[in-house]
Amino acid sequence: MRDNNGITTMIARLTGRITELKPTEAIVDVNGVGYQVIIPFTTYERIMDADKATLQIFTLHREDQFRLYGFFTEEEKKIFALLLEVSGIGPSVALSILSGIAIPDLLESVKTQNTALLVKIPGIGQSKADKLVFELNRKSKKLDALNIARPGAGRSVRNDVIEALLSLGFDEKKSASVIDEIMKENPDLPLEAAVKQSLKRLSS
Repeated sequence: MRDNNGITTMIARLTGRITELKPTEAIVDVNGVGYQVIIPFTTYERIMDADKATLQIFTLHREDQFRLYGFFTEEEKKIFALLLEVSGIGPSVALSILSGIAIPDLLESVKTQNTALLVKIPGIGQSKADKLVFELNRKSKKLDALNIARPGAGRSVRNDVIEALLSLGFDEKKSASVIDEIMKENPDLPLEAAVKQSLKRLSS
């Protein structure tokens, strides 16, 4: 996007009406201008029932390419930008990673060098998972600088809730999405209460 002086302008955030929505993209109408924004599935799930939304925007400008990537949270945007610094990881693969694994689990996989969850993501084989973990570990200072909460007690409750929901026959991705939302609202929620709230939301 260029202004009247021909200077490329980076877009950092968009707030507007969602006029079209697909699992991979959204059209955000801002004062009559429709912006096509590419999104991960996690963002789609958060805005699918919304008429209006605010998306954190990563502007990709390469030679003849100008694309907007939108995220529901600033954390996802930051991780997306960091993933693009890993050789062999382009925008499509970075979006696939964000769509296929929660950020706390991604950070834990990198920290423990455990690729088990990463290889389950479409497009991420064992060799790419190994390389991803290796290169992100080399960027540990940058990860710390992002100020994203590292997995801790909250993650333990999160995993226990997901395991409980899976044992009851609920879908893993939906279960993870629900408990992530609940833990964001109340990070100190005890296990029993977290399970009850998750069941209530999944059953509604």
